[in-house]
Amino acid sequence: MTDQEMERFDEALKTWAKRSPQTPAHEAARQVVARLSERRTGGWLMGNSLRFATAAAGLALLLVVGWVTLPKAPGTLASTPEVALPPLPDDVVLLWLDDETPLYLTVALPATEGGSR
Repeated sequence: MTDQEMERFDEALKTWAKRSPQTPAHEAARQVVARLSERRTGGWLMGNSLRFATAAAGLALLLVVGWVTLPKAPGTLASTPEVALPPLPDDVVLLWLDDETPLYLTVALPATEGGSR
């Protein structure tokens, strides 16, 4: 936009802003309030039916996406055969950090006074 076009626009905007409104402010406010009350008389369910439909469609979409993207539980469809772990001694605790990472912890009682470590 050139400087001349910008100046013309600014002048036109100033002229438009100086004009008097077609509807007085108190009348425009009364019309807005009347329209709001007309809309409310349509009934709570009728006025919100589009909102309910949108919420239901969104919830259905969320459920479908969640169902499709959830990982399949082990032991379903094409699962790998499970390998039985050997029995662990009483002082060993096995924790799984994730599906493939075991953590073996050895639990030992503290040495007593005069005993060996």
